[in-house]
Amino acid sequence: MRPALIYPPLTDPTCGYHSLCYLDSYARAQGQAAATIIDANIEAFHHSYTDVPYDWLMRQASVPSVFDGRMPAAAAAAIRLRAGEVSPEQTAEAVRVLQDPVRFYDYPRYQHAVETVTGWMNTLGAAGLPGQFHNGFDFQPYDHFNPSSVRDLTDEATLARLSNAFTPYYQDRLLPRLVAGGHDVVGINITFVSQLPFALWMARLIRRALPGVFLMAGGTEVSDVWKYALDKNMVFQIFDVFDALVVGEGETAYLEILDALDAGRLPSGHPNVRLHPRHGIGRALPMFKYEQLATLPTPDYSTLPWEQYLSPEPFVYYSPTRGCYWNKCTFCDYGLNGDSPTSPWRQDPVDKMVTDVGAISQFAKFIYFSVDVLAPATILRFAERVVEIGLDFRWGAEIRLEKYWTEERCRTLKDSGCVSVSVGFESANQRVLDLIDKGTTPARVSQTIDAMTRAGIGVQMMGFTGFPSETVEEAMESVDFLREHRDKWTFGGLGTFMLTSGSIVAKQPERFGLRNVVPYPGHDIARALSFEQVGGAPGDRALAELEKAKAALTGNDLGRPWVGGTDCAHTYFYQDRYGMDIMTVVGLAQPDREVSYVLNGTVIPRPEPEVAQAYRYYFQWSASAGATPPGRFAFRRVDGQLHFIPDGLVPLLQLFTVPRTLPEAESALAAVPASVAQRAWEHLVSRRLVRAESRRDTVLAGGHPPVEQDRDGQPARPPDWVPQTV
Repeated sequence: MRPALIYPPLTDPTCGYHSLCYLDSYARAQGQAAATIIDANIEAFHHSYTDVPYDWLMRQASVPSVFDGRMPAAAAAAIRLRAGEVSPEQTAEAVRVLQDPVRFYDYPRYQHAVETVTGWMNTLGAAGLPGQFHNGFDFQPYDHFNPSSVRDLTDEATLARLSNAFTPYYQDRLLPRLVAGGHDVVGINITFVSQLPFALWMARLIRRALPGVFLMAGGTEVSDVWKYALDKNMVFQIFDVFDALVVGEGETAYLEILDALDAGRLPSGHPNVRLHPRHGIGRALPMFKYEQLATLPTPDYSTLPWEQYLSPEPFVYYSPTRGCYWNKCTFCDYGLNGDSPTSPWRQDPVDKMVTDVGAISQFAKFIYFSVDVLAPATILRFAERVVEIGLDFRWGAEIRLEKYWTEERCRTLKDSGCVSVSVGFESANQRVLDLIDKGTTPARVSQTIDAMTRAGIGVQMMGFTGFPSETVEEAMESVDFLREHRDKWTFGGLGTFMLTSGSIVAKQPERFGLRNVVPYPGHDIARALSFEQVGGAPGDRALAELEKAKAALTGNDLGRPWVGGTDCAHTYFYQDRYGMDIMTVVGLAQPDREVSYVLNGTVIPRPEPEVAQAYRYYFQWSASAGATPPGRFAFRRVDGQLHFIPDGLVPLLQLFTVPRTLPEAESALAAVPASVAQRAWEHLVSRRLVRAESRRDTVLAGGHPPVEQDRDGQPARPPDWVPQTV
C-alpha cells in the first residue's frame, strides 16, 4: 500500500503534532512502507498568502453564502468589523519574524507579528464565516455553526463555505499531490474539534479525486464523536465518505489496516477499527485495545515540515505515559475511559524514556512531554539519569502538585533541562478540592509552586470556577490565591467548569447537588451537559464580577498558541530565554519616552449602536462590566480586536500615523496637561493601540489611509471624521 497521512486545518501552526509520527514509526518498525505525512494545516496557511489571489479573498466576503440570514444584520456587521486589511506581504514579513531566531525574542516585534498573522486569519475567515478564526487558529463559529450537530456536520454547502479559504490549497496542491503519488490509503488525523468541519470537507474532495482510495480517520476528536454521540448510528452519517474510523489508540489499529489491505481483505480484526456499515461486516470484539508503550519504537519526527512552522526551531511532543496515575478527579473525563476518569495508566520504563529522548534531542532542543501527567518518582529518576549522562535539551510537562516535590528534587529537574511545568491546582477552596477528590490542599499547592520557583522552573497554573455547589465567595478564594502568589507562577488562570458525561459528577449528579442533567438542545454529540444546581446558581451580577476578576489575573492577552498560552511552544521558548524574568518581558506594555510609537490599526468612524452592542455580545462579554456609551468611535487593532474609544483619543491616535516619541507627540498638543497626556499614553500603549516602532519601519496601513503629513511630520489635513478637539 502507498499510504498518506494528513493533519488538517485548523490548529496550532507553531509546531508539528506527534500523532502521525507515532503511527508511521510503529508501522515502519513492523515492516510497512513509510507513509507520506502531510501537515495540511501549515501548508494551507502558507498557501493562503503566497498563492491565493488577494483580490479573490477580498471578494469572497461579499459573495452570498449559506450563512446569509442565519444572523441578524447587526451581528453580521459586528463580526465583519474584525476583518481588516492585512496584506499578503505583511503576513509574509510576520512569518519571517516568527521564524527568525533573533527577532522572535524581541517581544514588541514578536507581538506585532502575532497580531499581523491573526489579522490575516480574520481576512481568511471572512471568506467563509466572518469571525470563525478566533485568535488566529481557534475555530469559533459562535451561534452560526454547531460542531455537535449532525445536521450542520453533514451539510455540504456549510462545510464548503467554512473551508472556502482553504479550498484553493486543496485543489492546487493537496489533491494533485495525492493523485500523482498514487496513494491508495489516506488517513486523516482529527485531534481537535476545531479541525472537524475542515477535515470533513477535505475528505469529500479526496473521495471525489480518488474514488477507490481507502479513506480512514482517527484521532482524539474521532474518538470523542464516537464516545459522546447520543446515537452511534449517527457517527457514520457524519463520517459517511470514510471507509473506517480508528476509535481509541491507533498504532496497532493502523498496522492492522495496512496489513489487511495488503492481503486483499478488509481490516475487521482490530477492536479499535470501526468499518463503515456499507462494508457489511459485523463482529463481536473487545471494546477497545490500549497500547503497550514499551513495544513502541522511538518516534521519527523527521517527516514533518519543520521549516514551515511559525517558530525559530523545532518543538517536539513526546508521550511516554498514557492515562493518569491518580485517576480520581470527579470532574475529569478524558480518553476512552470507561468507568474511570481517564484511560488506564501506563508508562514507559525510565531506560526507554532516556533512550528516546537521547535520540530526539539530536534533532530538537525542546521536548514537551505530551501526557495527562507524569509520575513523580519516574520523572525524578529520569531527570537523574539525564544529568548523569549529560544530555543537553529543554523539556516541560504537566505534573500533579505533590508534597514529593521538595526544592532539592525540583533543582534536579531544573538541572536536567526542565524549563516549566503545568499544574492543575483546580481550586484554592478546600471544600471544593475535597469534592473534586484532588488529594491536595491549598497549603501544599503553595509549598510546591514555591519549591519549583526557587529552583528556577516556571509554573503554569490551571484551575476553574463553577464546580457544582461552589459559591462566588469560594470561587474568589481561587482568584485571591493566584493574586497572592503572583510571583510564583507565569501563565495560566481560571477557566469555567464544564460537565461531561463520562465524569463522576455526571454519573452521580445527586451527590453533587445537580438535577436535570441533559444534553444541550440541538447537540447530537453531547460533548457537554446542561444541568441545574439544587438551591440555584449564583446571580448574574456576582458572576460578572467574578469573570472580571478572573480576566484581570493574566498579564498577557495573546493566549494559545502564542506566548502566554499554557503548554505552547512559544511560551517554552520565551521561558527558556528569559527565565524567571519572563513576566517583565511579556507583561502589559508601559509607556517608554525613549522609543517611537506608531498606529497599530485603524480608527473606524462611529459604528451603529446596535452593531457596537452586537460586537460586545460576541467578543467582549467577559472583558468588563457595563455597556459601551452609544456613538463612540472604534479602533480596530491589527489583530482585529475592537476598542471603543472616546472622541478625545482620536486626534491623539492620529498623531501616530508616523512614528513619534511621546515627547514629540506632546509637543504637537496644545493645552493638554501632562497628567492627562500620561493617562492617555498608558491607555494607548497598554492596549496596544499604538506599538513601539522604529522610524525606518513601514507604517501598517489600516482601513483609512495614513493622514497626509507636512514637512514637520504634522498631520496636514485631518480627515473630516476626525474630531478636532482633545
